[in-house]
Amino acid sequence: MRALLVNPWVYDFKAFDFWNKPAGLLIIANLLKKLNIKIDFIDCMDRNSPYYLTKTKTDQWGRGKYEHEVIEKPDIFKNIPRYYKRYGLPRDIFCKVIDSLEIPDLIFITSSMTYWYPGVFEAIRILKDRFPTSKIILGGIYATLCEEHARKYSGADILFAGSVADRQSDFYEILGIQKNELPATEEPMPDYSVYNKLDYASILTSKGCPFSCTYCATKILCPRFQTLSTNSILTQLEKLVNVAKNIAFFDDALLYNENFDQLLTEMIERYFSFNLHASNGLHCRYINESIAEKMLRAGFKTMYLSLETIDPNVQKATGGKVFTNEFMKAVKILYDAGFRSEQLHVYILLGMPGQAHEEIIESIKLCHQLKVHPHLCEFSPIPHTKEFEKTGFTEDTDPLYHNNLFYTWYYPEPKPEVYKEIKNLLSKRIT
Repeated sequence: MRALLVNPWVYDFKAFDFWNKPAGLLIIANLLKKLNIKIDFIDCMDRNSPYYLTKTKTDQWGRGKYEHEVIEKPDIFKNIPRYYKRYGLPRDIFCKVIDSLEIPDLIFITSSMTYWYPGVFEAIRILKDRFPTSKIILGGIYATLCEEHARKYSGADILFAGSVADRQSDFYEILGIQKNELPATEEPMPDYSVYNKLDYASILTSKGCPFSCTYCATKILCPRFQTLSTNSILTQLEKLVNVAKNIAFFDDALLYNENFDQLLTEMIERYFSFNLHASNGLHCRYINESIAEKMLRAGFKTMYLSLETIDPNVQKATGGKVFTNEFMKAVKILYDAGFRSEQLHVYILLGMPGQAHEEIIESIKLCHQLKVHPHLCEFSPIPHTKEFEKTGFTEDTDPLYHNNLFYTWYYPEPKPEVYKEIKNLLSKRIT
């Protein structure tokens, strides 16, 4: 048996390689290899792709801009005065690559943001034309959150909603393997050996989140919080020594993991030389002196904190993830531990239904006062969340309406003055 694994393009107005790797697809690569199934792997978003030489620059932490091709905008976006682009591997090169491959029995395609589905559909169309007898399985975030849309319009033969790590029996059934033939179960890990070159790798120490923020889909994608074994994480890191210089932790609740302190101790004792990054919004409530000091010693170079807003009413209404006093205390602790201003970054959320832009301005000003770097997270209405229900959208609404730039700045009407005011404030240099 032979399988082709594909991470398709991003279709959007903007995209940046922020330590982005298709974790689910890499887990599938691991599971298939253990079964001695031959695989071909194409990551259209790999800026170190063996199939073309990117002209974009990579920063010191392994991140950078994607190559892109300007494409026609969907009608929904016609009034947005920006180019709509296909990010990643040029389309003609993708076609040449698949023309050179042996015919696969199965094709696994992943998906990410719901409003990026046009890139998924385009990849499926091309692959069905090239390999008409191959069975195409679509999984990932879009396939899980917009299951009916994907079932109706994607063209995939099989829709796989949810996590392959949590649905291994269903995954093996697709392969035609009976339950009594299953290999010994263990937590499957991403297989990064499918890449020729890595500037970074992204890992998890846990799955899910104990919080239930009204704007977040984590509880839908992974209903219960689960920690992964410290030994398995250390094994992953050992395999990445001399392979990737940067490691990004993509946990939704990294500091909530009761094993994280022990993991830090083990990493310090093993003298890993990685540049580490807490990329997914740390819970300020769980930052204390001991954790901050250990994270610095272990090699954390960038720390991204979740603030979202300083409005106490909005903080409570969206789930109580963080309060302003907890944020300010966490920043002080990190400074006292030895972190510098340029290492500290803060996520601020803008565009939720009914949210006043004045609270965002005050949130940015607080970040400037504390000399930490604010980053705007434009709200995307995610299906099945409480904030999605407030938008008036339904499951039948085209997922393009979920686009964060479109919804925040252009729906239901453009907001040019607010955009200009906030962007000007964000561009101010922190001294």
